[in-house]
Amino acid sequence: MAQLAGVTAKIAYAARDGGVLHPGVLGASDALPLRTFDALRRISWPGTSHARNLPRHMRLWESRAIEQSRLDIEAVDRRAGLYVHQAGAVLVVGASRHAPVVLELLAKDAPFLYLPLGAWAHEARQRVEHVGQG
Repeated sequence: MAQLAGVTAKIAYAARDGGVLHPGVLGASDALPLRTFDALRRISWPGTSHARNLPRHMRLWESRAIEQSRLDIEAVDRRAGLYVHQAGAVLVVGASRHAPVVLELLAKDAPFLYLPLGAWAHEARQRVEHVGQG
C-alpha cells in the first residue's frame, strides 16, 4: 500500500496504528487516505503547536480531511482536490468549484492547504497499471 501511495512503509504503519488503514480490508483506493495522512501529519496551523516528543493523536480537522479523501481512485476526476483548513476540509470535484472555495477561505482569512487528490489518484492508477504489466 505504501508503494501504491508513494509513501514510506513507516508512514503506512503509522497510518495503520492510527486507525487510518485497516489491513483486513485494504484496496487501491486506500492510497488516497494514506497520502492525505502523510501530508497532514506535519501541519501546524498558525497559533497552534504540538511538541514532537509527545505522542501524537489524530486531530479533528485531520480526521475529517482523511475521511473526505476516501474516494474511488478509478472514478475520481483528475481535477479533484481537498482544501484542508482548521475546521475540517472541503472536497472539490469539478473544476468550477475551486475558485469559490478558495475565495471563501480567503474571505474568512483562514489558512488552508490544498491536496491534489485527483492527481494522486491518477498516479496511483498508473502504479497499478505498471504492476499489472510487470
